[in-house]
Amino acid sequence: MKKVLFLLPILAITLTGCFNTKTDELTEKSISCTLSTNDVVNGYQLNSTYKINYTGDFVKSVETEEVVTSENETIIDTFEETLNNTYKKTNEAYGGYDYKVTRETGKVTSKVFIDYSKMNLEQFIKDQPSLSSYSKDNKLLVEGIKQMYTSLGAKCE
Repeated sequence: MKKVLFLLPILAITLTGCFNTKTDELTEKSISCTLSTNDVVNGYQLNSTYKINYTGDFVKSVETEEVVTSENETIIDTFEETLNNTYKKTNEAYGGYDYKVTRETGKVTSKVFIDYSKMNLEQFIKDQPSLSSYSKDNKLLVEGIKQMYTSLGAKCE
């Protein structure tokens, strides 16, 4: 009987450890990346933040905020039009995008939430062959997406 009582705490600790591993794999975590570009030649500054939300090894969603500033309103016009068209067409083709582009004098801001569970990710990866190295089983790998942002010059934490 004493042996059983002695083993119960050890068994409880061991089982708790096993369950925590499973729970950790299901717990949503995030990585934040930032990117700043000052294009003196074309006359604009771009500041971007990316929040990669993931569980285990796979990305669940990405939240992006991009702010473009310029004294040249023609540049702001171009960015506003390009951002709206890009997000609209991508959402129509694959789904999963929730976005808002706002405009102020000398500034355009886009806020985008991409929910990969609502996206036709298989088709998206097929149409973007470079993403195949960042995916597994038609899911995007968090390390791959982090690497992609880093290769663009972003700093991720």
